[in-house]
Amino acid sequence: MYKGSVLWGKRIPLPLVKKTLSNGREIETFRDLPETMYGALLRSAEKNPDKCAIEDDLGRVFTYRELVKEVDLFAACLVHKFQMKKGDHVGLMLYGSSEFGIAFLALVKIGAVAVVLPTKYQEQEIDALVEHADLQYILCDTDFEEWFRKYKTLQIMSCKPQEGELVFHSLEDIEGQAVIDEQGGYEDPVVMMFTSGTTSQSKGVILTNYNFLHAAAAYQACFHITSDDSAVIPVPTYMITGLSALFGLFIYAGGTIYMHRFFKADKVLKCIQDKHVTFMHAAPTVYTLLLEEWNKFPKLPSLRCLACGGSRMQKEKIEKIHEWLPHCEFHTVYGMTETTSPGTILPENAIESKHMNSSGIPIPGLNYKIVDENGKELQAGETGEIMVSGANIMAGYYKMDSGLYQNWWLKTGDVGYFTDEGYCYVLDRKKDMINRGGEKITSIDVENVLYQIPGIAEAAVVGIPHKIYGETPVALIQLEKDISVSSKEITEYLKKKLAKYKIPSEIRFTEAIPLTPNGKIDKKKIRKIFIEEEKQETI
Repeated sequence: MYKGSVLWGKRIPLPLVKKTLSNGREIETFRDLPETMYGALLRSAEKNPDKCAIEDDLGRVFTYRELVKEVDLFAACLVHKFQMKKGDHVGLMLYGSSEFGIAFLALVKIGAVAVVLPTKYQEQEIDALVEHADLQYILCDTDFEEWFRKYKTLQIMSCKPQEGELVFHSLEDIEGQAVIDEQGGYEDPVVMMFTSGTTSQSKGVILTNYNFLHAAAAYQACFHITSDDSAVIPVPTYMITGLSALFGLFIYAGGTIYMHRFFKADKVLKCIQDKHVTFMHAAPTVYTLLLEEWNKFPKLPSLRCLACGGSRMQKEKIEKIHEWLPHCEFHTVYGMTETTSPGTILPENAIESKHMNSSGIPIPGLNYKIVDENGKELQAGETGEIMVSGANIMAGYYKMDSGLYQNWWLKTGDVGYFTDEGYCYVLDRKKDMINRGGEKITSIDVENVLYQIPGIAEAAVVGIPHKIYGETPVALIQLEKDISVSSKEITEYLKKKLAKYKIPSEIRFTEAIPLTPNGKIDKKKIRKIFIEEEKQETI
């Protein structure tokens, strides 16, 4: 077993305590945490009331004192005007504006569960999530209001963020409502977020106040975040990275958050440049797009720390980012919605680490182990399924007893191994391992070599059915702008680097690699593309 408290305890002071939850679950968490994320907001406001808490891309700025006032007003309005109460399920389908942040914190105060819905989804996809989540209310952008009219028992509140005052103020008598006492508690659920499978298979992950608080405290300790830091959120707030690793972290730490409704690489970089942003956390795809704007923003001296999660970051991209921003540390992160974002973090600057290709070591308060097909724990260097337990692991899946828990150990579905020093190497999703005639292929092995080829921006390798071998690897490639590379050139390069059975039997090109709403490469969709096109060719 690999204990985060031991591995990080050698590097930084860790004020950890052991707690037993009401369900008998034992956790190791940080001392003196507030009871809720609303409590974290109050603590930050008490320390720095006049510090900027949120500034959005509509030019609206809220200090911590003002943010508390807005959250209190909106929470009171929801309770008195809309009869919302603790435990109610409230859909949030808002873009990344101040309204999203205020609504989320107001729901935490009430003790309601924020069911965060992806704004990238189409109506039919949202319908499947709404039916599963048992919503009583929906708070949405007016872009989506008509989608919810068919639900007769659903109370709808819609808004369209704009320059000027908060649109919540248009709700009748919001100023006249009596401030309510906080209803939420440490173990109460605050969020339901959906995993990135198809909508019919997406699981509703239930996360509690203590999950969010521990995740925020761990990030703060590992990245040395203080109230002097600031962050831009370059990913949607319906993703766990946006909601926990950025919004939750900076409310907890008392820093400044810059919120954007939509991602545009040049807009994010201009914000970093003009607002002297110090920290950013994003997926590899975001960094790929930011690198394309390198020439427009050659120097960003305020940035001190970058984090990357969602999927594995290629060595070549890390080296490019270091060339661009040599003063800035880069840390890889491995986590999932079920871990409230952080699982492992690379403790040292990636460019200086012999473990650059790893996902780092377990965060304080989390424990990891590797097991074989029979559940037997494996030793360092042995490959198997990654399992995790600890303080920021979800309470469970909504309306599901999936059997993923074994004595509070969660099966991640990922395959990898740990080194003697406690560094985690994630090789593949268990379901994405390719079995070609009995020979196992991890897609990451092939993708790593593909990224060595100049001009390849993104690459995804999947297995598709084969009449003789059972499965065969295929590759989907996204090239950099104005670059031309042929499939023949790619194959010739791979022949020099890989065993013959690992070389993709087919290579196709695309303008953009498909992504899930959570920002990960959508291998299921890619697999479907190859299979359907193959069927068309045989007709």
